[in-house]
Amino acid sequence: MTDIERRLVEAARNGQWLTCTEPDDVVPAELIRELLLGRHGELDPSGVRLRGARVDGALNLTRVKASVGLAFTDCTIEKPITALFASLPDLIFNGGRCAGIHADSLHVDNVLFLRRGVRITGDGTAGAVRLVGAHIGGDLSLEGTAITNTTGPAIEASGLGVGGQVSFRGGVRIHGQGTRGAINFTGARFVTDFDVSETEITNDSGPAVVLESAEIGGNLALWESIRISGRGEGLALRGAHVSGQVGVKDTEITSTAGIAVDANSVKIDGNLLLRSEVRIVGHDSAGAVNLLGGRIGGVIALTDTTISNPAGPALTADRVRVGGALALHGRTRLSAGDSAIRLVGARIDESFGCGETVTLETQSAPAVDLRDTTVGVTVALPHSALCPDRGRGATCEHKNLVRLEDFSYRSLAPRWDWEEWLHVIRCHTPAYHASGYQRLAAVERAAGHDGTVRRILMAQQTDLRRRSPQSLGGRMTRWFHWLWGALAGYGYRARRTAAALLLVLVVAGAIGWLAGQVPTRPGHLVAERVATAPVGAGTPCSTVELVGLGLDRGLPLAMTGMRARCDLDTASRKGQAFTAAIWLVQLAVWGLATLALAGYTNLVRKPG
Repeated sequence: MTDIERRLVEAARNGQWLTCTEPDDVVPAELIRELLLGRHGELDPSGVRLRGARVDGALNLTRVKASVGLAFTDCTIEKPITALFASLPDLIFNGGRCAGIHADSLHVDNVLFLRRGVRITGDGTAGAVRLVGAHIGGDLSLEGTAITNTTGPAIEASGLGVGGQVSFRGGVRIHGQGTRGAINFTGARFVTDFDVSETEITNDSGPAVVLESAEIGGNLALWESIRISGRGEGLALRGAHVSGQVGVKDTEITSTAGIAVDANSVKIDGNLLLRSEVRIVGHDSAGAVNLLGGRIGGVIALTDTTISNPAGPALTADRVRVGGALALHGRTRLSAGDSAIRLVGARIDESFGCGETVTLETQSAPAVDLRDTTVGVTVALPHSALCPDRGRGATCEHKNLVRLEDFSYRSLAPRWDWEEWLHVIRCHTPAYHASGYQRLAAVERAAGHDGTVRRILMAQQTDLRRRSPQSLGGRMTRWFHWLWGALAGYGYRARRTAAALLLVLVVAGAIGWLAGQVPTRPGHLVAERVATAPVGAGTPCSTVELVGLGLDRGLPLAMTGMRARCDLDTASRKGQAFTAAIWLVQLAVWGLATLALAGYTNLVRKPG
């Protein structure tokens, strides 16, 4: 046994560090294995601890059941450590270099530390640090660590279980290659928090961080100076479950050819918070951030966040369920090749709102897609993204669009009034759809604003004729629809119909009076006393008799009896012309009377 070997055995027995200061201080890997197996006597509980040593040979700890821990500080380990099915109280690397750690099904009672700038480099598809199915009873901590693999994952740890906190901080640098991800935590189980800060994770040929089907018992926090970049997903959370909240701050997540944050079917019991200098860039038709089918127990809040995706939506959250509110605040900017926000079939139990400083940019698609979405309380969209002029009319020069088919909400936010929202429905939706009008009418009806409801429903009919005339039928049907609106307000303005009816009756009386002024032949007029009149057959009628004649002829069912004394000379051509005019008046009276009755009894309702 060499001097350095005797010193290591003695240090392990006495609970001391073996400190190596000379370049030729080489420790055999086999001796470390023998110490952990107890072949050199009982060791101090402090464990086997080496500082500045160079480990010669491959350290094979497979199936070793050690009673003491193992710690390396500033050591050089030139061959990968193999620790399959091994059991150790602690495993600690502080500084130095290591050619890899292969430790599937490793059991560590307490902590696994990779700290103080330790550099681990591998070149195999299995992973530079491999912890598949391993269990760590305490914390897993990386601080200032650099892990690189040029042909596979940097950390391959699917099925890993950690009883304490998982933390990456202090300048961690992780670079991997391949479709498994730079870090693969698929199916991992973390009892408490996963905390990341001052970390860079990259993969040029696949995902960066994979947490598919992982369970995190506490919070997932990406808090400061974080850069995650992958060619596939930047951060994959498909099917993951986070019992606490997910918080992202001062973080950049980029995918050069995929979804930046893929959280399809994720379940988060708390809040999802993106705030303060968060930048997410994706390149995928499914979205830069994909929350499809997710379940968020608290709120989703984006503050001072930038999300961009030239190939699809910025934020996709189809069929998401949010127990709280969904809110965009501050200088948040969403830029997309498709809709900036896609929320098809979503359910938000509280409010959905975008602040006025929020920017939504799209190339040609609607800025927000809210089809079949239900919001439990209030809704507010940014005026700047739809109609900066806050228009209220039936036309608008701005072409920004939103999809509102079957979108349901309880009320509008205070900064929106019903006229502005009606303007959005009429001028900023891609096509006519009745549900937008019906929902707004229901909101105003619940507030007791019946007059407003009628105005909304009349606007619906006008928009139906303007943007979907084919649904009304042929040209004649469309003309009658227009006439119905002009004369009866589509059944919602019965007073307008009554006024038109009164005007027609005035016209009928005027026709009767005019008939008494037009001669047919010398000494005779179009309207004159008849032979059965008590006085002077063929003589001019009085003004009252002429007006009564017009009303008698014009009113289909209300006869005044005036024709028994004064009537039209239908034998003359002029008399026949006046008779035809009276028939037109009768037709108008019939139509207007029907519309008036229908308006009061709500028999007439809109098509579409």
